[in-house]
Amino acid sequence: MSDWCDQEDWVTEGDRIYRCSKCGKRLHPRKIYGFDGELTGWRLPPHKKKGHKIRRAKARQRKIRTGRK
Repeated sequence: MSDWCDQEDWVTEGDRIYRCSKCGKRLHPRKIYGFDGELTGWRLPPHKKKGHKIRRAKARQRKIRTGRK
């Protein structure tokens, strides 16, 4: 299984944070330029699917090991 989300959505503007339509992760769009060097549009960058979930699981395991609540 690949950790990378293969969805790269095109968005209308670049000054907002958008959610990926496939995995729901919040992302900042990137500028995409055409062959002539002009701005073609904005697209969400390639990203990993489960980065925040892995971090949360590790924190939960750390709490279990140390006995904290």
